[in-house]
Amino acid sequence: PTSPYSLRPVSSNTQSKIDFPQAPARNWVDSPFGQSGTPTNRPVETRPLSGAVSNTGHPEVTSTVDTNSGSLPTVGTAFHSAHAQPPPPNRTIALQVHDTYLITETDEGLVIIDQHALHERVLYEQLREKIFNGRMEAQRLLVPEPVNLRPAEVSAVLEKAATLARIGIEVEPFGGDTVLVVTYPAMLANHNPAEVLRSIVDKLMTDGSTLGPEDLLDELLHMFACKAAIKAGDRLSREEIQDLIAFRDLCRDAHHCPHGRPTALVFSREDLDKKFKRI
Repeated sequence: PTSPYSLRPVSSNTQSKIDFPQAPARNWVDSPFGQSGTPTNRPVETRPLSGAVSNTGHPEVTSTVDTNSGSLPTVGTAFHSAHAQPPPPNRTIALQVHDTYLITETDEGLVIIDQHALHERVLYEQLREKIFNGRMEAQRLLVPEPVNLRPAEVSAVLEKAATLARIGIEVEPFGGDTVLVVTYPAMLANHNPAEVLRSIVDKLMTDGSTLGPEDLLDELLHMFACKAAIKAGDRLSREEIQDLIAFRDLCRDAHHCPHGRPTALVFSREDLDKKFKRI
């Protein structure tokens, strides 16, 4: 009675069909499955960032505001839109285990995928392509977020303001030890802007002085991809599992997440046969 699975007869001359419980519906922005919602209930303005830099050192932007809706406008595109072709039509069947790993077979054997590590790699490559093509989506906060920092941290943030603007975070001095977050990456809409900025500040204070602009940008993209990716413990629908595995084939480096962890373990048919003493 407590089982989430139920058997129901399809007809008198067919086998019974198993109804599998479905994962809760998601509304995701800028991931292969499309994550998000508004950060708190702030009105937002969605605007694609261009690669041009104004006299103030910030990228010039073109606003595209949805005035017909009080909710966050649809922003971003699916990962495959940045590529020449969509995921292959052949859908691989996979099983999610412990809401963390995906298990599927290949012609060579068995593959166990870490769903967070793979999704992080997919998002990282998507973000890099958006950044270097000037298509990073950001949303302007109509009520800027004040963030209190130490004096040295304020200086570090303002010094790297142009780099932060490239990833969708524009900051302005507010006096004293406070800065304002004016725009924010659309893909992190479910994360608090102040907390994200403090995470960035930690990176600036530890590595900011030793990293060049492009290396720092890459480190921040690693951070964003990790924050936006699905986590261990997130239950996925069958469609989401299929999409994630399909996007794996489109990655330039599907073997490791941006931090170097493997995205999958492969067991060949020979490995399995040896383990079960078939050979």
